[in-house]
Amino acid sequence: MKKFLRNCTILSLCCWIYLGIPLVTPADELGLYIKNISADSVPFVLLVDKSQQHLFVLNSNAPSQIQIVDTFRITTGKVDGNKEKEGDQKTPEGIYRIVSSIPGEQLPEKYGPVAFVLDYPNLVDQIRNHNGSNIWIHGRDEAIVDRQTEGCISLENGKLLQLADYITLQQTLVIIVDSLYHKSPANDEYLKFNLTDSLINHWAYFWEKGDLDKFASLISEHFKTRSWKNKSAYLNNKKNLETLYAWKAVSIDKLWLLQSDYEARASFLQEYLCPTFYSRGLKTLQLIWADSVWQIISEDFIPLTPQLYVSDAVAKFLDRWLSDWQSGSVDRYLAHYDSTFSSREYPSFDTWSAYKRRVLWQSNDIKVHISGVKISSRIPKQWTVSFRQDYYSDHYSDRGLKTLRIKGHPRDYREFKILSEEWEPLK
Repeated sequence: MKKFLRNCTILSLCCWIYLGIPLVTPADELGLYIKNISADSVPFVLLVDKSQQHLFVLNSNAPSQIQIVDTFRITTGKVDGNKEKEGDQKTPEGIYRIVSSIPGEQLPEKYGPVAFVLDYPNLVDQIRNHNGSNIWIHGRDEAIVDRQTEGCISLENGKLLQLADYITLQQTLVIIVDSLYHKSPANDEYLKFNLTDSLINHWAYFWEKGDLDKFASLISEHFKTRSWKNKSAYLNNKKNLETLYAWKAVSIDKLWLLQSDYEARASFLQEYLCPTFYSRGLKTLQLIWADSVWQIISEDFIPLTPQLYVSDAVAKFLDRWLSDWQSGSVDRYLAHYDSTFSSREYPSFDTWSAYKRRVLWQSNDIKVHISGVKISSRIPKQWTVSFRQDYYSDHYSDRGLKTLRIKGHPRDYREFKILSEEWEPLK
């Protein structure tokens, strides 16, 4: 493998020197197709270089350190170019998922011990009006010769079984490109591989800020998902949600990208918080290169944790607040209040805490009952919580309407802190 890569580097060097263009090393080329992958984001990625007739197994122990784990000699379609129609004997180019396998006993002998089925034609192929079927990675009962298949990717039987160790059905992705070593830093074709990161960041920013016009400009007219049949239906749903929620917070983390000459896939950890609920999961955006820009053609979201409702988190917070109040533990009770706390009567946390320490020191057998809890929010990550409160102690009782303004995050109700507290007596 090292000899092969060394020869490729020398060949590339000669080409770049001849053309008068700065050298792009093989490592640089890999960075055009795969960014930020790590072992905890995706196990292995298969990269097929049709011009070299090789398949690379890629992985990374760190987001910036892509490594070639293994290399396999392959053979692809008899005819050069990207597959367009059934029977053209071309191997498709793009990003595909290995969706299933066919055991050898169900295959003609010439296909070897197993065939791994790719999801060709994918959505990008369909948009480009490319058709055909039965694109596999399979074995063969004869020696490898360049460009020997009807469009599939084929390996020697023994090598195919070795490759199988890197494949997980429904998870392993395969990037197929015409040539790994042909991008020029001075060429627009090269520059487009650096645009995906900014598009994803703009997508999240426009969504969070509710700028649906700019958000819509990133969405392809061919957009569709399992839930939304077209761009119009998808955007109408977004508009309806804008009327329901006063704010939203969208954050993305652990972004990793796979790219080919025609499409890209961006996957990342997405956290979404609005006045009523919080969700956390893996979001995947599929993009197509059209009109010299990347456009989003589909999205998918897989929850990693159950959806959390703010009302449930607030209820747990109130239970703990009441328990610590009734216990008479001043320190535990005051720990629920933020250092910036203020109210009409007590403009600072220090004056408030001094008052509460005095009252709690004088009181015994405290009982507090609340009912009719209402929650609203107009400010990001802050909630107004109001309820009827009935208070009893050994020497005093009252009833009234209490309003708390709290901040925090529903993923952990213990993070909530009270920013202000107001009380109005009920007759």
